[in-house]
Amino acid sequence: MRAPREFISAKWAALLEAAEHLSEARTLDAIIDIIRTGARGISGADGITFVRREGDHCHYVAEDAIGPLWLGKKFKLEECVSGWTMLRGEPALIPDIFQDPRVPIEAYRPTFVKSLLMVPAGSGEHAAAIGAYWAKTDAFEEDTVPLMTLLGRHVAAAVSRVTLTGSLEVLNRIGAAIAAERDLNAVVQLVTDAGVELTGADFSAFFYNIVDNSGDRYMLYALSGVSREEFSKFPMPRSTGIFAPTFAGEAIVRSDDIRQDPRYGHNAPHHGMPKGHLLVTSYLAVPVISRGGEVHGALLFGHKESGRFTLEHERLILGIAGHAATAIDNVRLLAAADAEIAARRAAEAELIVSNARFRGAVDAVRGVLWTNTPEGRMEGEQAGWAALTGQTREEYSGFGWADRVHPDDRLPTVSSWEEAVDQRKPFVFEHRLKMHDGSWRNFAVNAVPVIDGDGQITEWVGVHTDITEQRLSEAALRELNATLETRVKQAVAERELMEDVLRQAQKMEAVGQLTGGIAHDFNNLLTIILGNMEMVARKLGDGAEPSVNRALVNAQRGAERAATLTQRLLAFARRQPLAPKPTDVGRLIAGMSDLLTRSLGETVSIETVSGAGLWPVEVDQNQLESALINLAVNARDAMSGSGKLTVEVQNTVIDRGYAAIHSEVAAGPYVVIAVTDTGAGMAPEVLARAFDPFFTTKEVGKGTGLGLSQVYGFVKQSGGHVKIYSEPGQGTSVKIYLPRFSGGLDAEAESEPTIAERGVHDETILVVEDDDDVRAYTVESLRELGYRVLEAHDGPSALRLLERQQAEIDLLFTDVVMPGMTGRELADAARKLYPHLLTVFSSGYTRNAIIHGGRLDQGIDFLAKPFTFSALASRVREVLDRGELDRILFLDADDNRRVLAIDLIRQLGFTVEPAGSSMEAMGKMRSSAGGFDVVVMDHDAIAGELDGLIRQIHAVRKDLPVLIAAETESIDALAARHTAPCIGFLSRPYDSDALRAALGKLSVRCRHSAPRS
Repeated sequence: MRAPREFISAKWAALLEAAEHLSEARTLDAIIDIIRTGARGISGADGITFVRREGDHCHYVAEDAIGPLWLGKKFKLEECVSGWTMLRGEPALIPDIFQDPRVPIEAYRPTFVKSLLMVPAGSGEHAAAIGAYWAKTDAFEEDTVPLMTLLGRHVAAAVSRVTLTGSLEVLNRIGAAIAAERDLNAVVQLVTDAGVELTGADFSAFFYNIVDNSGDRYMLYALSGVSREEFSKFPMPRSTGIFAPTFAGEAIVRSDDIRQDPRYGHNAPHHGMPKGHLLVTSYLAVPVISRGGEVHGALLFGHKESGRFTLEHERLILGIAGHAATAIDNVRLLAAADAEIAARRAAEAELIVSNARFRGAVDAVRGVLWTNTPEGRMEGEQAGWAALTGQTREEYSGFGWADRVHPDDRLPTVSSWEEAVDQRKPFVFEHRLKMHDGSWRNFAVNAVPVIDGDGQITEWVGVHTDITEQRLSEAALRELNATLETRVKQAVAERELMEDVLRQAQKMEAVGQLTGGIAHDFNNLLTIILGNMEMVARKLGDGAEPSVNRALVNAQRGAERAATLTQRLLAFARRQPLAPKPTDVGRLIAGMSDLLTRSLGETVSIETVSGAGLWPVEVDQNQLESALINLAVNARDAMSGSGKLTVEVQNTVIDRGYAAIHSEVAAGPYVVIAVTDTGAGMAPEVLARAFDPFFTTKEVGKGTGLGLSQVYGFVKQSGGHVKIYSEPGQGTSVKIYLPRFSGGLDAEAESEPTIAERGVHDETILVVEDDDDVRAYTVESLRELGYRVLEAHDGPSALRLLERQQAEIDLLFTDVVMPGMTGRELADAARKLYPHLLTVFSSGYTRNAIIHGGRLDQGIDFLAKPFTFSALASRVREVLDRGELDRILFLDADDNRRVLAIDLIRQLGFTVEPAGSSMEAMGKMRSSAGGFDVVVMDHDAIAGELDGLIRQIHAVRKDLPVLIAAETESIDALAARHTAPCIGFLSRPYDSDALRAALGKLSVRCRHSAPRS
């Protein structure tokens, strides 16, 4: 268990706090900010630097000091103290810089430094160092070295983690990009650019092989970091000692100085680097090998400095090469598949043409001739028949020829032949014959009688024509026609489905626009009704008759129910203002278990199932909870109050096939929430109308019909997809798909403190509202709260009033949807007159003025209609007290008091930067170029230097507010001496309310003193 901060020293507290923040850091800039604060807290130094190794140089990447040091400069490793530390991995403790040979005196002479401590923060190829400097000799204390060394270890771990995370993000991004790319040139360019980003190389080249249509191979290349002209005058790489291992796929080549490699420089005509070639010292080459072992090419990286590529770079590029090989394989497979499909289509077309040609040609083909006696028997020499069937004269004589007819065709053939002979009519037939080689073929038979002058039949002459190919072609054509017919039916069905989806979407959009407009008018009316009833209740107080109180309570409940219904209309219309934030859905649902149990009762069992490694989503948490409660209550009613409800959350991916059928959803990764009940289920006709607003199967008075429509509108506005699966008697499952959020989850926010409601600083508010009754209620409420109130009925009137107004306006309270000029357009125009003007927007239906993509625009303060007196008071007070203050510089020399005050400031939602002395405070002021919104300082910490410190602060930024905390008895004297509007005072001890009020008052005074544009 970690010891409380009050029981450890300030140095240990600074180390622990830095370690805590480093474990959560996500960027190098964040790590550097933590180093500044942590190293100062541990060492008490007058200056802090952070140095990173880049090849054989030290790079001073950050500093925070009372005077300039070496920010942005680079020195050779052997020429600086940080280099000594990074090469040996041990601290350098130098009590007097002029007495230590490791110190380059000429570099230090212009600085304030007299003694220093340099500690390692990493080792080897990832070496870095933290420097602490003092303006006097022997300035550090005994425990400074071990504590700073511990800080260096934490920093090294954080830098490694951030570097790895960034590399993995690049790998994932590039992997996804090239997986979706079908153009080979685009794939290799993506890979080449990614390699430069991951390694920091001066340039990268991807040399890759191409196979043309004739089977010949040739090489192309892509470049990143340099122009193509840099390589155009040089030949392609050859199988030399340096290049051969890579292009043969045998090995990765990595060298800190390629010119020292024994394989380098042995080939004519250049024997090394060609003249005019880019300087290459550090070298890295990785083969790109296909799944089948074929070497597609090689990725080559170069840098003019030595030692720039590490084992980690080698591993990263190996991953990139794997992505590239897979992508190239896929591109080639897709190209081959496209070619095969094209060939098949051409063959189908050729088959149709060929069949038509065959029909014409087969009629002209001479068949096998034969003759029969007038009685229909085959006799004599039948050379053609014998050659065709292989029968001898004895075998085919008489009706022996029938033995070569297929058994299934034999009896019909003989019967038809005898009938033709008896009736002296031509014989036309088809049957199958067994050939001399044993195969069966189809033949068309045509035979006619030869009649002499007496009208007697002298013989029969017939011909067997082979029609096997014709019949095969006809069968193929029938199969092709059947396939085409099936495809046409599928296309028609898909088109009808798409038309149904489009009609449903158009219906939903039309109803949504209608309900949105109705909700706007209803919210204005409800604001008037609720507000005035609340005002009546306040005026009557406790002295009203019970019957009057009951009437008021019942009226208020009715109006609140109407407001709830209106919000559901807005949710369905996708016009409600959402405030989405990164959310762990599994955690949110786990936290709702008690609420669901109370809502559904003890007779409904609830089971929640969360998959492992759930992705975050970006969603309005309150609206998601409301949607889940709606689904749970619907499920309870479908189960008649008794059954099982299962809420399951898991990751999923919607594929392109599903997205093609459901055109309103995009393919990709989602988190799916399935709410499943064991209830009665839905009939198909009920399921088709489930999302329609006001549609319900419940008894009159038992439901509004807006529950599922609210869920539908919320999910669509959140960029998701919702689907219902249900059958009568089998229960219902509603699945909500929310898109995966690619960022991380933010820390849980502190609960907001109670906001003082009444006006306390004589602020002036301009109310702009086109509805006269709503404006009258708003103005009267604000005046009752103690504010000075001006009013206007539209945007142009408000602007004219602002132009004439002499006194400062503190807050603009405006409706969003107004004729002629929206509230957003009014606010933008008003800030040109009053740059510091604060704004609160209010509306029952915002359209697209302050909501885009289903969410409130960044930095918007909004109050939804209908609003109550207390909601109006809280929102206005909150915005005025917050003002434009955000980042606070806090100065107090007392460690315990500083820690408590910092926690208090953070609870109020401000970002705070602590300082323990005026020197540290001014150092932070200068390093941030005055990038604070207010300075809060304790009088005890700067009693003797207050005047000078205020002058220094205002020299950096003259209008920066300064709040001084002091004993009550000292404040009058201080206030008499410091009368500037941007200087305020706070009695000590103070709590959060007192601090908030003092900051608010100071913000107003300072804002009023600023010149108008």
